[in-house]
Amino acid sequence: MDVGAGVIPRDIFFDRKVFREELKRVFLPSWLFVGHMSQLKQAGDFFLSVMGRDSVIVVLDRGGQVRVLLNTCRHRGMPVCRYDQGNAAAFTCPYHGWTYATDGQLQGVPRFDTAYGEQLSKEDWPLVQARVEVFYGSIWATFNESAPSLAEYLGGMAFYLRDLMQGPDGEDDGWEVVEGVMKWQIACNWKLAAENFAGDTYHTTTHLSVDRLGISPSGEKRRHTFAAVKLPVDVVGISIEGKGHTVRAQVFRDNYEYASMYATMPEVDAYYREQHEKRQRRLGDRARLLNRGGVVFPSMHYNSAGRTTIGIWVPIAPGQVEVWRWMFVPKNAPDSVKDMLRRYYLRYAGPAGMTEQDDMENWTSIQRALESEAGGDYALNYQMGLGAERRGWPVDWLGDDAVVVPGTSENNQRHFYERWQQLMADA
Repeated sequence: MDVGAGVIPRDIFFDRKVFREELKRVFLPSWLFVGHMSQLKQAGDFFLSVMGRDSVIVVLDRGGQVRVLLNTCRHRGMPVCRYDQGNAAAFTCPYHGWTYATDGQLQGVPRFDTAYGEQLSKEDWPLVQARVEVFYGSIWATFNESAPSLAEYLGGMAFYLRDLMQGPDGEDDGWEVVEGVMKWQIACNWKLAAENFAGDTYHTTTHLSVDRLGISPSGEKRRHTFAAVKLPVDVVGISIEGKGHTVRAQVFRDNYEYASMYATMPEVDAYYREQHEKRQRRLGDRARLLNRGGVVFPSMHYNSAGRTTIGIWVPIAPGQVEVWRWMFVPKNAPDSVKDMLRRYYLRYAGPAGMTEQDDMENWTSIQRALESEAGGDYALNYQMGLGAERRGWPVDWLGDDAVVVPGTSENNQRHFYERWQQLMADA
């Protein structure tokens, strides 16, 4: 593996030893996205999420603190929560009845007096807890006690993550989750999907049919709402040095007038026109950024710029990944706008989304081809734009640790694998 030269071996996508090691070396030490605060409205509210392959309970405890609890009983390991979401006073193991409070503490044990002689120390047997941080409404967790803070882990990516979590008017924590999380499996390695979100802006061949159909509410024969924007713009790929995080973005050369990205829906377009003007006033020069998507290493990925969704890659096996996708709508939007966005997201993303169906066909086909006996010794080429990356940009707010590549490049993918290789170096 020679990331600097843009050469990646095939076997990292199907080797079982590699897969086992990356669960320990890549996922376990990292900060991972687990959900959003809009899913927790009152004490006792919970939902299930996943960290790596581990089921976790994200719950607002009775004291108002967000907890992320490993969903496995300390007695025999049975999951103590079997529901996707709800409200609970406690979590009771359905096998032997050990009961845990919403803060994870062991609360009740059947036959505590007769079978244990009241000698069992409940304080020593709580549910395993992750460290938790909330970033502008997004919830992050890690089981790594020695991990740096989330802010340090993100580095310059914090700017782009904050931008993602700002509503269309530029207000911090401006989104809420549409009820329910889409979940489905794809027969491919998780890294194939991750690298696509990291920086692949040039697979237009894949989406020719959906672009011709024109699922965008802009009225343009494209799939994106921002296809309506016809102003001078620099398309850039951004990677955060040494972190593995990446961004796909556009930077307008001047603050721009609103383009009718929802022209087919006048009521919705009027709402977004008003939000656009508020964003310009609130963010000033930073409103020139169109944050289209990216990856917070290793597994959180997002699409934005008119189709705001966040997903995670759940590694099931070397050739199998489960996708979880959260859909977001502006908190302050009328119900008609929220419903329109929900319908557009479903046309665009998820197992029935026309855009994501194209991608899934690519990834599953690649996975089968990568395991070729005849092709196993032939590396993959990641050399597009090699050497074109640079520090600095005409604007200073992209970040000191941002490495920027103008136009089309595979620098973001190389950066993603560079960080992956660093963590896997001793495997």
